[in-house]
Amino acid sequence: MKYEYCKKFDTSYSMIDMSGRLGLVECLDLNQDMITEFFGSVGSDNRILRKENNAAWIYTRTKFHIEDLPFWNTRTEARTFVSAKSPIRLTLETALRGEGGKILFAAKTEMCAIDFAERKIRPIGTLTFPTDLEAEPSLVEAPFEKLKTDFCEDDFVYEEKVYACDMDFTRHTNNTRYLKYLMNTFPQEFFTEKSVTDLDILFAKESSAGSLLRIYKKDLGENTIAFQICSEGEAVVKALLKFSDTAPSWDGNF
Repeated sequence: MKYEYCKKFDTSYSMIDMSGRLGLVECLDLNQDMITEFFGSVGSDNRILRKENNAAWIYTRTKFHIEDLPFWNTRTEARTFVSAKSPIRLTLETALRGEGGKILFAAKTEMCAIDFAERKIRPIGTLTFPTDLEAEPSLVEAPFEKLKTDFCEDDFVYEEKVYACDMDFTRHTNNTRYLKYLMNTFPQEFFTEKSVTDLDILFAKESSAGSLLRIYKKDLGENTIAFQICSEGEAVVKALLKFSDTAPSWDGNF
């Protein structure tokens, strides 16, 4: 069966950054919400998996390509669908479209399910999930980045402690918090003078309340920044961000 989940959005004031556009962290929030609601609409969200399978969907990596983020008070529509599937992994894609159907951003996210008892990957066939769901053609053809940058202490930027309010339903740090930690490494001029075009983020390991995270950042040149978040000497998150020198143009100055 072919299926997609669609929802309309207005870019609200709480979703914008200093540029007046939908913020990058909020893009990840929107993607995560769309994926969660997609699973809910097919009877397979984490409330159901926890109750019926003692398992939960987790994100392993996400890739964003951004064309033009919407400004405050812009009406958009998001669409989420499965673009690839294997016995243990799903790839879901979310496209946010503006006026005339123009794609504003497209994201693909790789998922798997973890068994709470054994802390191992569960085959999708053992979960409450429609096995006849068909994959549709991908909108994000570029592969996930390898993310093999080496970091040293010269690349260390700051430490961030994880608190209980940073947790999600699985009792681990919400994925969107990690991106917020990374974006906190930029000065305010970055948000008003640059435009993010691409983001790859790999969720390598879980962290939880009380974890002390060390954030590393390395400029690779050609408007490309690599990041790594570590806890107890191990990589928790790896990321690669690309940006253009094009400043956003908005006449809604405060």
